[in-house]
Amino acid sequence: MSTPSPEPQTGQTVAPRKRGPLIQRVVEVVISLGFLFLALRGIRLKELWLALQQANYWWLIPCVLVTVALLFLKGWRWQLLFLPEYRLPFSPVFTSMCAGYLASNVLPGRAGELVRVVLLVSEEQVSAARTVSTIVVERLLDILTLLAILVLMLPFVKLPPEMTRGAQALGILALVAAAVMVVLSFWKERVLGWAHAILGRVKFFDRPGIYAALGHLIDGFATLRGRLGLLLIGLSFLGWVGVVAMAWSAAQAVHLQAPITAIIFAVVVTTLGMLLPSTPGYIGVFHYLVTVALLPFGIPKEQALTFALVWHSVNYLTLSFSGMIALWAHGTSLGQVRERWRSRGAVVAEAAADGV
Repeated sequence: MSTPSPEPQTGQTVAPRKRGPLIQRVVEVVISLGFLFLALRGIRLKELWLALQQANYWWLIPCVLVTVALLFLKGWRWQLLFLPEYRLPFSPVFTSMCAGYLASNVLPGRAGELVRVVLLVSEEQVSAARTVSTIVVERLLDILTLLAILVLMLPFVKLPPEMTRGAQALGILALVAAAVMVVLSFWKERVLGWAHAILGRVKFFDRPGIYAALGHLIDGFATLRGRLGLLLIGLSFLGWVGVVAMAWSAAQAVHLQAPITAIIFAVVVTTLGMLLPSTPGYIGVFHYLVTVALLPFGIPKEQALTFALVWHSVNYLTLSFSGMIALWAHGTSLGQVRERWRSRGAVVAEAAADGV
């Protein structure tokens, strides 16, 4: 005879299990495994292992040093993106950024950006909405700069026609997007007026938080004007030069005979590919995209995958250890940051209320 399940006691509520995050995790794992399968398909594992054994890992020392230098450069750029409203000290900005990279490498759901916001907002007098707007502008600036580098590279490399047309289209899109960002920064009140006129007709979108988020985003675009904007663009170009140098160093470690244009193209393709859903660290997606990017340059798949494994590993480990060291020096840990994430609901609620 079956025993009836006990009823919840009075005053207790049974929280429904959220399936959304679980479904997202499953999708991420499936995508990563699918791309990993494509990366390994047709690979002679014996040759892959032999190539890894014969690698000159001394070349990874400059690879690590460049990656660490890039962290400080990107931290400085993020600090500048808060101007002129906020003049934040470098230490908490740098720690939050390193913690974000660590979280992106080890936590699901791309939690790195949220960790950056929670850690910085919980320690500095800066709004969550403004912090999110700087991250959005940072990402847009990175993508636009990278696409500009891709367009400048096209005359010096022979790609398949479909790849060339795609790169040209992306370059035009980047130019238009950059122009729109600058124009919007001059027309804040006008754009907000248009937003009220358009979104006000739809009840779901007619909320103060959405208008506030749009205003913060336009304020973020304003940093790209004048001397500050030139400095930010220069730092972005310098940052991508550093990424290419780091990838080139990893290529030397595995004796990859590839022109610098191939390395640049691999950096572009893998960076854009990180927009796809994936497990933490972009395992599978990153490795397959490297093999695809190097194929037009006549690089055998085994060599390309060897390069991808070494490049990804040194980048992953350097960013992860840098995040742990930065948090340790700051007197906290990623686990404590996650506790702040759970306990300081006001921080996340503020970002949600502002439409971000």
